[in-house]
Amino acid sequence: MNFSIYLNDDLGKKLQAISEREEVSRNHLVNEAIARLIEEREATNWGEEILNWQGCPGFEISREDNLLKPKEDIF
Repeated sequence: MNFSIYLNDDLGKKLQAISEREEVSRNHLVNEAIARLIEEREATNWGEEILNWQGCPGFEISREDNLLKPKEDIF
């Protein structure tokens, strides 16, 4: 898919510098950046099963004062 984007001068110069330093095309860098953005955004989305989870019927969480104390201080 082809489309055009506008980058301000500062961002364009920085992209060009990285492109030259790493000896890859600007297009390659833009594709890499977009792929990372999409991966990050998709990774933060919880699935429907998690979002709709209502818990375990009949399960109660113990009160903190009923928990056993650690045998020793690990710090």
